[in-house]
Amino acid sequence: MERELKLELLQDQAEGLIGLPLVSSCCVEPPHEDRLVSTYFDTSDLAFRRMHASLRVRQAGEHFVQTLKTWGTQHGALYEREEFESAVPENTPDLGALRDQLPVGTALGTLLREDDLAERLKPIFITDVRRTVLLLRLPQGDEVELAVDRGVVRANDATEPIRELEMEIQAGEPAHLSAFALRLLDAVPMRLSRASKGDRGYALVADEANEAVRAQPLRLADAGSAEAVFQCIAENCLAQISGNERGVVNGSNPESVHQMRVGLRRLRSALDIFEPLLACPPALQSDLKWIADELGPARDWEVLANATLRDAFDGAPEDVGAGAVLAAAKAVAADARQRAAQAVNSDRYTRLILTLSHWLGSADWRHGLDEAQRAALTGPARDFALTTLRKRQRRLLKRGRGMAKLDEQRRHRARIAAKKLRYATEFFESLFAANKVRRYRRQLSRLQDDLGWRNDMAVAEGLLLRLATERQQLAIGCGYARGYIARAVSVDRQPLRRLWKQFKAARLPA
Repeated sequence: MERELKLELLQDQAEGLIGLPLVSSCCVEPPHEDRLVSTYFDTSDLAFRRMHASLRVRQAGEHFVQTLKTWGTQHGALYEREEFESAVPENTPDLGALRDQLPVGTALGTLLREDDLAERLKPIFITDVRRTVLLLRLPQGDEVELAVDRGVVRANDATEPIRELEMEIQAGEPAHLSAFALRLLDAVPMRLSRASKGDRGYALVADEANEAVRAQPLRLADAGSAEAVFQCIAENCLAQISGNERGVVNGSNPESVHQMRVGLRRLRSALDIFEPLLACPPALQSDLKWIADELGPARDWEVLANATLRDAFDGAPEDVGAGAVLAAAKAVAADARQRAAQAVNSDRYTRLILTLSHWLGSADWRHGLDEAQRAALTGPARDFALTTLRKRQRRLLKRGRGMAKLDEQRRHRARIAAKKLRYATEFFESLFAANKVRRYRRQLSRLQDDLGWRNDMAVAEGLLLRLATERQQLAIGCGYARGYIARAVSVDRQPLRRLWKQFKAARLPA
């Protein structure tokens, strides 16, 4: 299993980085430099890429090594993925050697055993880099290979520069990589690397969209401790956040903004749930709120432009000026996406993810705990989960009393309580009987979805007022849309009353 942390150098500062006292003081042997030329192979229909894998043959001097890499997972700044390596005599893959390493029952194993695969393989792109390698021993004793790459990826006439730092843990704790990277960042400007060399090459040969990444289902151990469950939940949230960074930075997929924002809300909810057992540093909490706030306007304007206004102007008279309002809202949404991209590509965000990765990986919350607190952390997760769900259900039932008649502020507080209960239910559902959780979650989800829709309408109302104030020529169209919103919310009163009644009758899983 390969475990590495990758950062992009913003300037050609490779020599300065290698010469840093911080780096030289950790070196266990002098650095060495190689020229690495890697040829990536695939079929015409990109069969390996479609399986989220890459196959390359790398030449270093007179030696050739083939490597098959899987997609793997990204947890904040750390990548983990399987790779299969073997020496080959020339710049051509040896499929037989790879078949010996991959099981028959896997998708990649099946692909490698296709009779005509060798004939279908062809070079797709090449990376040509000058790599400086240093072997480090960190102050904690961890053994790390630090590599600085400068070069280019080339596909036909298209090229893209490569300027990155890779740190691979050879022995020790991966969390220490993040702490060391933060110290490097104080001296050399860098950003999180969100694309492997293979990703960069495929981007030159294929028109690939950045797919939004949703949260993966959680499978928690029945006998796990509360602390172990928190770490599992937090890593799951972080994977969703990190998985959408590329789509947000490229500004190509509004859904990536939404899913990254959902990942942040889930993580902040998890921190709130476990706050009685472990404390997240205030500075980390503040930065998580900052990036969530940076993503918020992009999502709000996207919903207005591509959902709310679309429904509001369906069948509207021509003199309303629907087209002008839609165009203005889409333009603001595009600007908001650019601001979100700048935030995710900033130094502050890079530091946030490195700090969060270190905090989660090192379990820093254990410092300063007394015996009672330690006992609570190691206690059964199921007991903690049940206590949490009961507490959050009581809070929602209290805040939602007379739901359909609540004013906007009180209904907003009920919505927040419903959202927190829903996240807690989703986090812990694998600890309870599936049939009981399913029924309860269905009623809760329906209620929370309706409250969320009402919140979207309230946000849209505010955005339309702002748009009409700033651009007087859009006042009629904005007023028409606001009228639609008022009618829709009014009609929803009875359905909301029914959903609240159904939720109150639902039984909490136990």
